[in-house]
Amino acid sequence: MNLYEFEGKKLFEKHGIVTPKGVVVRRGDDARMKIEELRIKNFVVKAQVLSGKRGKNNGIRFCSSVEDGVAAINDLFKLNISGQYVAAVLIEEELSIAEEHYLSITYDTNKKQPVVIYSRQGGMDIEDVPEEKIEKTWVDVRSETTPYSPPSQGGDTSSGRNDSLTPPYEGGGRGWSSVVQSLWSCFLTEDTRLVEINPLVKTADGQWVAADAKVAIDDDAFFRHEEWNQLEPRTMMGRLPTEREVAVKKIDEGEAYYRGTAGKYIELDGDIAMILNGGGASIANMDALIKAGLKPANYTEYSGNPPREKVYQLAKIVLSKPALRGLWMAGVVANFTNIKETFLGIIDALDEIKPTYPIVVRRDGPESQEAFALMRECATRNNFNIKLFTKETSMSETAKVLAEMVNAVTTKTV
Repeated sequence: MNLYEFEGKKLFEKHGIVTPKGVVVRRGDDARMKIEELRIKNFVVKAQVLSGKRGKNNGIRFCSSVEDGVAAINDLFKLNISGQYVAAVLIEEELSIAEEHYLSITYDTNKKQPVVIYSRQGGMDIEDVPEEKIEKTWVDVRSETTPYSPPSQGGDTSSGRNDSLTPPYEGGGRGWSSVVQSLWSCFLTEDTRLVEINPLVKTADGQWVAADAKVAIDDDAFFRHEEWNQLEPRTMMGRLPTEREVAVKKIDEGEAYYRGTAGKYIELDGDIAMILNGGGASIANMDALIKAGLKPANYTEYSGNPPREKVYQLAKIVLSKPALRGLWMAGVVANFTNIKETFLGIIDALDEIKPTYPIVVRRDGPESQEAFALMRECATRNNFNIKLFTKETSMSETAKVLAEMVNAVTTKTV
């Protein structure tokens, strides 16, 4: 889960990283009163969205009066930035910037360990900074000490660091080391996947300040963080979750959270319901569906051999979206997921909802013969327009089959 900037900065402050003086304004708040509370002359108002490049999309405004600030805040709430809903606006003091740096810690999936990433060039267009000007230091996740210790203090220079890019340890260097140590502490203790400060500002008076915050927390660690339940709702689409998205998320909550995963659902604008399996294959399936001329109504998948009741809840919610024109159940050949058990959950939902639109199923794996027999019985008693496929037919081919079925129904209706 990605955090909003103001949420990320709260975590930074918890670990001793200095952030600008600021206040959050939400829809319906008295913006004038919030600005006056800060008692600062020059300030910045920043749209709170989950995507980057706010500055290039007019999502950051510099103001020098209460009137300017109120007008900017009202305007930001009307914006749609990169297709994302503006959840709140953060008002902060304007910093006197002497230098802008980049600092982050994330996981290197190739080396399977955390990596500290640093560049003397921070701020906008960080992705355009040449590779030779970016320093990476891989870290032992078991280490509790600063992973980025200065060479003058006995730091290990064999970890891939480029000494010509070594950060400014002298002249306020102790403050720098403190920031890195604090960010490392935040990364470890808060169960994050990414902590990023861009820009990490050195002010005119020599203070290091996190002018921005990008933090991604590990959803699988929710059971260790009751405070995460207080986070404001959001989706990967950068908007408020729909009722169906909220309902699906609850499927994996409670004592049975470990019994497979069935709580993944993102609502989209299309009209073809999808129940998918296979991680990366699920994304490829969405591409195949779009290539076939259809539009997905949702992204969802279940995995880890979830029980019948979980799959039933997921399928029922997926099929509850209005104006659907088809259902595509597609997935890779399972190794451990019991096809019969999961199909029983979907059959329960189909028996209850009795959809009249075309259905295409492509699946295979343990107890698939029994599962397909049960699905045929369900289709017979409900008179479904359905076609069933196993591993002999590719998933992308079954997307084309569904498109033909949906188009045939549409043509017949017209």
